[in-house]
Amino acid sequence: MRTALYARVSTNDKGQTCETQLHALREFCKVRGWTTVQTYADTRVSGPKERRPQLDQLIKDAKRRRFDCVLVYKLDRFGRSTRHLLNALAEFDALGVAFVSLSDSLTRRNRS
Repeated sequence: MRTALYARVSTNDKGQTCETQLHALREFCKVRGWTTVQTYADTRVSGPKERRPQLDQLIKDAKRRRFDCVLVYKLDRFGRSTRHLLNALAEFDALGVAFVSLSDSLTRRNRS
């Protein structure tokens, strides 16, 4: 499965880094034999902030069907709000893109 990884941290203190999340996501893919086709990481960007350049690019690339699945470490790393999360999941569903949140044990399968 062609997979896009997304990570976000809002601060550099408390030992938070995107690489910590990405390491776990890469291991998840490796165990399942999934191919990571793109990695998106927003650093020092708060959750509700409107502009997240890498998340915005991920959404654009999903519309171009550059991957089959979006993999995130945790839902709160992805969604700006509950509404944003639900809208994104609906859009991914319409595009046939699966969505997996590693820590939340959430998987929305694509329809293809």
